Order: sequence, then structure tokens, then C-alpha cells
Amino acid sequence: MYTRTAAILILAFMMAGCVSSRKYDAAVQELSETRQSLDQANTEIEGAQKEIMQSDQKLMELRHQLDLASEELFDLHVKRQDLQQELKESNLQIELLRDLEEEREKRNEIYAQFVSRLQQMIDAGELSVTIKNGRIVIELPDNILFDSGRARLNGDGTRALTQVADILTQFKDRRFQVEGHTDDKPIKSAVYPSNWELSAARALAVVHLLVDTGVNPENISAAGFGEFQPKADNSTAEGRQLNRRIEIVMLPNLDILTDEIPKVVD
Repeated sequence: MYTRTAAILILAFMMAGCVSSRKYDAAVQELSETRQSLDQANTEIEGAQKEIMQSDQKLMELRHQLDLASEELFDLHVKRQDLQQELKESNLQIELLRDLEEEREKRNEIYAQFVSRLQQMIDAGELSVTIKNGRIVIELPDNILFDSGRARLNGDGTRALTQVADILTQFKDRRFQVEGHTDDKPIKSAVYPSNWELSAARALAVVHLLVDTGVNPENISAAGFGEFQPKADNSTAEGRQLNRRIEIVMLPNLDILTDEIPKVVD
């Protein structure tokens, strides 16, 4: 009986030990698998972190490229504005050149009309028609218009200027300036203290006659230059005679010029 009981206890003990060993082995196996899973997870985490670092690096590079592209885009925008401004200025210059060319053609047409209409007086030596500094100039010597030292028009001067006025009245959109010139011999009279006063008085006398003959007073002015714009040498009698003159100048059409204030360069 005892022996049987002992055997049963031994068998039970052995079975109990066998069960513990199995649990241990299972626990060890589970731990090993957990470690493997943990190692695999760590490996995956390290891979993911590496990918994140690579992505961050790539993102930084893309941001840098974006900054460069933004700067280039800004530069292109500025350059575009500059080119647009240059184009605008070029178009304005082209338009101005076109207007100037039209003005030159009109001036040449008017010059041809002046010469044609005044040809008889030109041939008689009573006046000349020239283009000087881009302006049409009708020039009359003072001995045709005035007596020496006087600013009152004589008969020949009145007749000559009346013919000129008939032509000037046809150009109502044009402005004219009558300019008086003398030689360099001082006058110093009670009426005319200097050649300035004499030249200005003669220019005004011509203006009054032209206006009385039909020239629009808004389109005509007078100026006295005295002896300070000679066309010949005052050392000879012939030169002094050429310098004593009246010039009727057709002023250029300044309406084609812009009123825009030019930029001041520092």
C-alpha cells in the first residue's frame, strides 16, 4: 500500500515538474519571440526615423529651392516692370519722333508756300525766306522798312509787310515772333537809349501793322535783340547793313512736346 502510494506521489511530482518545464519553455519561447518582435520594431522605428530624417532633409532642400525660385520670380517681375517701362518710353519716343516728322513736313510745306507767294519780293531783294535752326524765317532789311534811326514804318515797309500779312493770316494755328536786330553802333538818343530799345520798337511797329492787317494778336509777339545776334561782321558797312534787319519767325509747334517733368538723376 505504501509502495503504491509513493509511486503515485512520484508520478504526480514528475507530472508537476513536466508541466512547469513546459510553462518555462513556453515563457522562454514567448520572451524570445517578444524580443524578436521588439528588435524588429526597433529596426522598423530606426528605418522610419531614417526615412523621416531623409524626408526632412529633402523638405529643407525643397524649401531652399522654393526660396530661390521665389527670388528669381521676384527678379523676373521687377525686370518685367522695367521692360514695360522701357517699352512705354520707347513708344512715347516713337510717337514723338512721328509727330516731329509730321511737324517737319508741315514746316516744309509752309516754307514752299511762303517762297511761292513771296517770290516776286524775293527776286526784288525786298526780303528772303530761309529755314534757320529748324524755324522758317522771313527776313526784311531795315532800309526797306524804316528810315535810319527811326521806328516808324515807311511807305515801302508798309506795302511789303501788308503782302506778308496776307500770307500769315492763312496760318491761324501757327505762332510768329517778330524780332528786331541792329548793328553794333550805339544810338544813345533821347527816344532810344540803346539799340535794344530801337530794335524792340521796330519789332513792335511791325507787330502792330500785322495785327491791323488781320493777323491774330494771340499768335504774334515781339522781341528786340539789339546788336547781340549779328549775322555778319560789323567791321564792314556791308556786314552792318545785313545785321540791321527784321525777322518774322514761325515758331515750332510745341504742343507735340509732353508736359511730363523729366526725371532728375542724382
